[in-house]
Amino acid sequence: MATSRKRTRPVSAGAQTQAIVAQMMTMQADAGLTIAMRLPILLKGALGDAGGQREASKAVAEKVSAVMESSFAIGQATTLFWLNMALNPLTPSGLGEAAAKAAYSTLEPFSKRARANASRLSGRRG
Repeated sequence: MATSRKRTRPVSAGAQTQAIVAQMMTMQADAGLTIAMRLPILLKGALGDAGGQREASKAVAEKVSAVMESSFAIGQATTLFWLNMALNPLTPSGLGEAAAKAAYSTLEPFSKRARANASRLSGRRG
């Protein structure tokens, strides 16, 4: 007997996977740009420049806050995943979709920080 199941979930999971990969590649490019632009500022800070030392402390604070936001996001995604599993067991394709959502929610804080840093540092003259 033929089933009339729609096969939209694998396409949706594939699209989500592509979006996550694209986001990771963009984030890596932004992170590389940010590091390249920060290096001269950080080197000045290592030599005693107050502006470079402020930039170094700002960089550390941004990374710590991104890690904390990511930790909260993955905790929330994990809780929602298990709650949904308890109330409505997922199919294998739904399981992949849930994993993609969890990965996306974990990457989002880092992605936002990398984009913001790249745009802030590219606007800086000096």
